[in-house]
Amino acid sequence: MKRYPAIKIKDGKRYFYRFSMNQRIQHIILAWSVVTLVLTGMPLKFSNAAWAPYLYALFGGIKAAPIVHITTGVILLILFVYHIGYLAYVIYKKQVLPLKQKGELSVMKVLMILAKQPLVPNLKDAFDIRDLMKYLLFLTNKRPDGDNFTWKEKFDYWAPFWGMVIIGLSGLIIWNKELATHLLPGGLLNFMLIAHSDEALLAALFLFIWHWYNVHFSISVFPMGTVFLTGYMSEELMAEEHYEHYVKVMKEAGLEHEILPPHGGHTHESTEGGHSA
Repeated sequence: MKRYPAIKIKDGKRYFYRFSMNQRIQHIILAWSVVTLVLTGMPLKFSNAAWAPYLYALFGGIKAAPIVHITTGVILLILFVYHIGYLAYVIYKKQVLPLKQKGELSVMKVLMILAKQPLVPNLKDAFDIRDLMKYLLFLTNKRPDGDNFTWKEKFDYWAPFWGMVIIGLSGLIIWNKELATHLLPGGLLNFMLIAHSDEALLAALFLFIWHWYNVHFSISVFPMGTVFLTGYMSEELMAEEHYEHYVKVMKEAGLEHEILPPHGGHTHESTEGGHSA
């Protein structure tokens, strides 16, 4: 029996596999560390704000808060390195090694494997964004059917991924400024401070507005999405957000006669009292 079946039945309802325990633990550490870094970093960026001293005091003030910030930053960097290693291991074990054992491994095939990873943006994402705009402007009654990972989820992944490179690198240089100025021009510290501070603000806004809205506060998941805890998504939400992948999984399970309509049958026409597509 597979550790993570594609479809799990609980209380008579179907749930679809999304994330392993390893991936969920990574996400929880990421979420905790980013929130802690924001709460200990923003009082410095907005030190003249009335709330800044009170928030900083919650983490021990000037004596303890910097230690909390640096320690959390180191944990986040370790997680980032671990995540890169985890991805490399999974791709090698599941996709590269089988080719190697068959004697079919080549540079081109490895590049194709990397290009076809589920979270790598592709042409369908561009078409889905175009089709969503047409739907929102009432130019079509058909919403795009999301695959395993939608363009929004890929944006959710890659935005903090590259942000972490900028924040992490600049944070390391600021933390070790004496050593850094022996190797780099001293003026670079000013640029690192600006990059670290502004990228952190951008990351905070992205997390609290874009990411939290999509996974917790949108109508379909409010008041809180539970996939990051359980690793499984309800059938209704799969049909709503990942219809193309949902249909594929249902057919592979021999359940094609029980497939739900896309997006719960909700279209412009259905909300206006007409027939759904």
